[in-house]
Amino acid sequence: MKHPAHLTVPLRHSEQVRFFVLLLAVLSLADCARAAVVEGVVLDEETGFPLARAQVSLIPLPGTKASSTGVSTGPRGSFVILSVLPGWYTIRATRRGYAQGESGQLRPGRPGHAFEVADDHAAGFLEIKLSHLPAITGAVLDENGIGIPKWPVHVYSSGKPVRHVAQTVTDERGNYRVGELIPGTYLVRSGPGPLEDRTPLLATYSKAAIELADATAVSVHVGETRRDVVLKPVKGRFFTLAGNLIPFPKASATLTLITDTGRRVVASAYDVPMPFSAGDVQPGTVELIVTGFDPLGNQCGSYSRVVVDKDVSGLRLVCSSIGPATISIGGATLKAPAMIRRVDLDGAAEARQVAKDEFLLPGHWEISIPPGDYYVTSVRNSGTAATHSGEWWGFDSGSYTRLAVTLSSNTASIGGVVSTSGNPVTGAPVFLRNIGTGQTWNGRSDPQGHYSMGGLAPGNYAIVSGFDLDFSDASTSEKMVAVYVSEGNAAVQALELVRP
Repeated sequence: MKHPAHLTVPLRHSEQVRFFVLLLAVLSLADCARAAVVEGVVLDEETGFPLARAQVSLIPLPGTKASSTGVSTGPRGSFVILSVLPGWYTIRATRRGYAQGESGQLRPGRPGHAFEVADDHAAGFLEIKLSHLPAITGAVLDENGIGIPKWPVHVYSSGKPVRHVAQTVTDERGNYRVGELIPGTYLVRSGPGPLEDRTPLLATYSKAAIELADATAVSVHVGETRRDVVLKPVKGRFFTLAGNLIPFPKASATLTLITDTGRRVVASAYDVPMPFSAGDVQPGTVELIVTGFDPLGNQCGSYSRVVVDKDVSGLRLVCSSIGPATISIGGATLKAPAMIRRVDLDGAAEARQVAKDEFLLPGHWEISIPPGDYYVTSVRNSGTAATHSGEWWGFDSGSYTRLAVTLSSNTASIGGVVSTSGNPVTGAPVFLRNIGTGQTWNGRSDPQGHYSMGGLAPGNYAIVSGFDLDFSDASTSEKMVAVYVSEGNAAVQALELVRP
């Protein structure tokens, strides 16, 4: 019996599944038809050669309902990003040894311009040029102007606190090169040591300076190699540190001496005290760190900071018991794990996630709290306030660390419109700095020129918008607008785009 033409025959379950799968496939194809393609090439700024294996990120502006997408360039430096939803985007490329670059940037290291992606319309062929990170080159010379081969050279940040950031050794002619530096200002210093005839040379800054106050700073920009930074080490006297390293009975301990030009193991001991003597110590501050274990296998350690201006004897360095650190974070829920790192005279160790009940060896540590819809009101270690510089809070760990981080969700914000000659600017870069702490934030305006910087602590800020700003130039600070925002409030600040 045939069914009447006007009657609908119910589909079996398997037929229903096939129908919905087919429907989803059709809808997916329809979405792809509406999505666009973003393609281009990444090139070396200096040579014009293509850069293979560069990482390319397509980043939506605020207000564009899309997620960031990343791809790698092929052998000829080209890239293709498929199924891009309509909206406004910036595109960025990174590669080791190069400064970050963006399509439409006015010069190396500057933010690029935003572009629009429309339905069924390619965004055009984009070109991103990358420039090498800065480098410093020069020579280490003896009293006759002859290069000293295989001599250590160190680079430090010039801002306080001074930090060790890189090191190398001279070649057979006494020449050196330090690359992959972040644009900024640095201090360059030769390491200490004896010449072939045992003549002692002190660690010496550029222009033959022994003291930090007399050092000559060196500024470098993206794509720049600062040449002929000459170091002429000064002859001087070294000192000796001596004493006893004292481990736990039936356990081991190691003593490490750290200066701002490096570290060395001075002594090891097991069960009984071990005399030690460390020679060739340059005048200045040194750190003495003891690490080891007690008879039960638990960690022990100690930390001493000594100013050396003469021979020192009679030191008694003990591997003391230490307990697991207690790090409590309260007031709000973190958006990502907190990071921690140890900082010694010879530089900062690699940052890592904070672990529960970990042992922090005595010495200086720093903790960083990820940004979120909260701000840090205080960081205290056993009641002592931590120091604050940028994104890091510094504290000294002892036998027992009791670190308390207090957050507040009552955050402030700063927002407004970026315009030029009365017209809003799409994708305008916005730079914000906390005047008190030096912490910085970067953002972009949406397609209507609106920007918003949230998660802020109450205080004084400086803000500016522009595509070609040099923050190493003092005149840039004069172009920034001062804004005060109180706790939990939203400050409104219109910005005029700073023109090149």
